[in-house]
Amino acid sequence: METNYDEIYKKIWDLAPHAHNGDTYQKLNRLTQQLIHIYDGQGRLSDDPFAPTRERLLSQPFEKLYAILKNSVCVVTGGLGCVGSNLTNELLKFAPKHIVVLDKNQNSKYEVENDPCVTILHGDVRDSQFVHDTFTKYRPEYVFHTAAQRDPGYAETHIEETVTTNVLGTLNLAKASEYTGSVKQFVFSSTGKASRYFTEEVYAGTKKVCENILDLYARNGRVKYGMVRFTHMLDNSIMNDQIKTSSEHENYVGVHSPGKYVTAQNNKEAATLMLSALLYSQPGQCNFLIVRNLEWPVESLEMALYYIKKFGREIPVVFVGNPSGYTEKFFRGQMDWSRPGELNLLINAYENKFRKLNAEGDIVISKICQASQKVIEKALCKIEKTRGESELKSCLIDGLKVIVKDTLSTVKKEETVNILNWGLQKKFLDIEKAKVSDYGAIIPMMFESLEGTAYYEQVSDLRT
Repeated sequence: METNYDEIYKKIWDLAPHAHNGDTYQKLNRLTQQLIHIYDGQGRLSDDPFAPTRERLLSQPFEKLYAILKNSVCVVTGGLGCVGSNLTNELLKFAPKHIVVLDKNQNSKYEVENDPCVTILHGDVRDSQFVHDTFTKYRPEYVFHTAAQRDPGYAETHIEETVTTNVLGTLNLAKASEYTGSVKQFVFSSTGKASRYFTEEVYAGTKKVCENILDLYARNGRVKYGMVRFTHMLDNSIMNDQIKTSSEHENYVGVHSPGKYVTAQNNKEAATLMLSALLYSQPGQCNFLIVRNLEWPVESLEMALYYIKKFGREIPVVFVGNPSGYTEKFFRGQMDWSRPGELNLLINAYENKFRKLNAEGDIVISKICQASQKVIEKALCKIEKTRGESELKSCLIDGLKVIVKDTLSTVKKEETVNILNWGLQKKFLDIEKAKVSDYGAIIPMMFESLEGTAYYEQVSDLRT
């Protein structure tokens, strides 16, 4: 018998606001058990949905990296965090002379190996004097920058902290790297959210600005810059931790919505990507690296049902809606549908034109679309001078908008036409139950970039 998921989902949505009511709670419980039965019957709850991701490994050309890193001095910012601590421990395998860990957190749950070549300094990357003094004293050759405010939800309510940490902290490190004649390479940890053509979410916006900072420094500076884009880190996934904890200890499991899918990677992959970026950095261009094969995305609702079943609980799933920092609708035109066998959520259609693979074929290397130096510097100057939560968010988004408009003026017009056709065809909008306005300011910006050209007529009917 065919299952009507929409009917079950609708009932859960309708009941969710009254979940505290005893009778309603039991109804939600029964609907959740019904979903568990359906998903389990499809073989979706027998194993951890993220099990393949946890076990996945990337190739690592150890000898090449050893030749680079042996007897070197490295700085790891955020080195007591999830990715940073694992990266620090991995670096020890390459016999460095010294690893300087910078982290403002003095009570981390992650451990760095007790090795005489590791020095831990507690300080904030926003403190330009601290960064300058550290680089001057230790004279690093390789800088791995993982320090960031990484929680998208927190970013929307702590805007100044997020923007100053992510944007100005990165700027401080890039300036120190150029000033200190010792630094050879700088590797930055970004996010797949930065692949969006444009965003009004604070966390994603800061990372997108950072990518432009490092691309600018790569074009004009002495140091070689590289980046990696991460997706949900299973070892430190906010979403996975919340769902697992709720399933084991709470009275219900809050899920943003059904049909919300996420890709993920593991900590070992993250460290390998950061190290591999050293091999694919080149003068004058800031390349980024991503995992090529991310497995099929996992539904957050499926994770909730899996954990409820695993822990033997009889508690309901409650749909809570998308909080700030998670509200932007996915745009189908984000991905390059001319190569459907190579779709990847961490690289957009413009960037996909530059893609190449490592020798082993498990890492994609690409670059961002460049904005002019004048536009980037003007945006950064305004951010540096602005304070206040709402003022800084407006400054960030307005600056990013100008940067994106500048890049749209330089990309091939036919690529923009393809993107609009892939994302705005009526049949696709109908499937997504979406309208053009759902995708925010990027669509008008794309149309604007085509105005006055023959390409505009090719897509004018897509505007409504």
